[in-house]
Amino acid sequence: SMIFQDPMTSLNPVFSIEQQMVDVILAHPPNDQPISRSEARERAIHMLNRVGIPDAAKRIRNYPHQFSGGMRQRMMIALALQSNPSLLIADEPTSALDVTLEAQITDLIRELRDELQTSILYITHDLGIVAQLCDHVVVLYAGNVVETGDIFDVFKSPLHPYTQALLHSHPSHQLHAERLITIRGRVPSLKDLPLGCKFAPRCDLAQPVCFTHEPLLSRMEAQTVLCHAYQIDWSGRSPALPYTGFNGSSKKAGGSGVQVQVSATEQIVHAEQVRVHYKDTVGWLGKILGEQEGLVRAVDGVDVAVYRGESLALVGESGCGKTTLGRTILRLQQPTFGEIGVAGNNITNLPQSRIRPLRAHMQMIFQDPISSLSPRKTIAQLLLEPFKIHGIAVDKSQKVDELLEMVGLSSEQADKYPHQLSGGQARRVGIARALALNPSLLVADEPTSGLDVSVAAGILNLLKDLRERLGLTYILITHNLNIISFIADRVAVMYLGKLVEVGKASTLFTQPKHPYTEALMSAVALPDPELREQRKRITLKGEIPSPRNPPSGCPFHTRCDYLQECCVTEVPLLRGNSDGTHLVACHFPERVRSSLSAG
Repeated sequence: SMIFQDPMTSLNPVFSIEQQMVDVILAHPPNDQPISRSEARERAIHMLNRVGIPDAAKRIRNYPHQFSGGMRQRMMIALALQSNPSLLIADEPTSALDVTLEAQITDLIRELRDELQTSILYITHDLGIVAQLCDHVVVLYAGNVVETGDIFDVFKSPLHPYTQALLHSHPSHQLHAERLITIRGRVPSLKDLPLGCKFAPRCDLAQPVCFTHEPLLSRMEAQTVLCHAYQIDWSGRSPALPYTGFNGSSKKAGGSGVQVQVSATEQIVHAEQVRVHYKDTVGWLGKILGEQEGLVRAVDGVDVAVYRGESLALVGESGCGKTTLGRTILRLQQPTFGEIGVAGNNITNLPQSRIRPLRAHMQMIFQDPISSLSPRKTIAQLLLEPFKIHGIAVDKSQKVDELLEMVGLSSEQADKYPHQLSGGQARRVGIARALALNPSLLVADEPTSGLDVSVAAGILNLLKDLRERLGLTYILITHNLNIISFIADRVAVMYLGKLVEVGKASTLFTQPKHPYTEALMSAVALPDPELREQRKRITLKGEIPSPRNPPSGCPFHTRCDYLQECCVTEVPLLRGNSDGTHLVACHFPERVRSSLSAG
């Protein structure tokens, strides 16, 4: 059986879960013995219970759109396991899920594998999941197997340059590097593959033979590798790829090493009691069905300060309000209540005519670069558009070349259109456009989402370089917790429209004070199989409540293991420690004592 990447496109939206599961069971009955429809229904309910769907007997009548992303993925797993397969192929089953849901699904797959003795072929680009779930690894490049081996051998001693670069381009709070390793160039088209080794044009270790003769798959102890020079001691031959493992440190990839000066007093962003509430309107069909109009509390009373020169990461699960807060800080979204100050200007109620001149000082890097770049304009036209809007005269050709060079693109890209760029190139153009007017504040919304690990590493290196060179202040919106210690000074954790914890990135991973942060950090899949049994995984119970009807008291109390009576009735305030560097909104922060540092 197979678990597909996107359950929403794999599940039929016009049939209930019951219809879809029962049809599968009737088509593939257990032991090839025909069963009745009622027996098939009971079997479907049993399997839904097995994969963690609450109240399965009732919810089996629901349709796919009535479930969360994590629940839909659990249903895909239940469907795939109905026929008791000996092989289960899982195609990126967690790629669209938040870190806590990702942890739940990988734990579920591991438990079912052990219980049912099912073999699993797991297709993924997430090295953290590979390290935590798999026994054996096969590394593919341009249609070829370039390395295979036991999970511990491949992660500890990778033989192929591509495997080395992949592992070292993966950010981790355990990898204390000034820069991440990147792989130059692009994956070749399968229609026009190069002669010889397919990786040679991108390999720092390529020899003349690599460009003319295809390497043979060779065995070295328990690993196999497709490389002419697999017996070379990489540590002595390639200072460009100093793989030291994820408890080591790499500083050989370049970088200025300049420390950004973060002001301890000058606030570039000051937001006080910011609320963004939407009316949840109900259409005529909803009214017939008895649905009531309500209020969606996307952001619900947030106080946050960002200091000049610092990088603040805004993290949390999908729907927690982090993107809405970022857009509201830039006044791309009007707040319902509260005050917002940027660079000393109170912009809360300024009309657009007065905000426009301030836009030069505050810009946003949008999550989807292709949809945010006009398909009808060339890259040069897109880069010059900010100057045209603000009436600034510039040497057009020189400015375009300057901006492209700043983000690591050649001037040849100027005459291209967005659809002609790769995902990484389009992201760089979005960054260049945001930097055109020399802003002091950048809000980056999921700057690495949808990118392969090496391309994402290049974007992270670029953002870090630009911050050092230009003294930028960043608000980074992300659910990829592995990147925050690489690029952020502080982290603000959001849950259900509220900030629940704010602290230094260097301490939040190992010393969380809020139960939600503790669970969030424990769910991060680290790219080190040695930590598989050592780390404490905290699984959150239940689903995230709806912002349309948030719980009373502490918003996290419905899922908290430390729940006390006062948590249900009293809203905890965001309070700081003695020096004010660590803030937490919890009645009992002293109960969260876990150390999430592995090893």
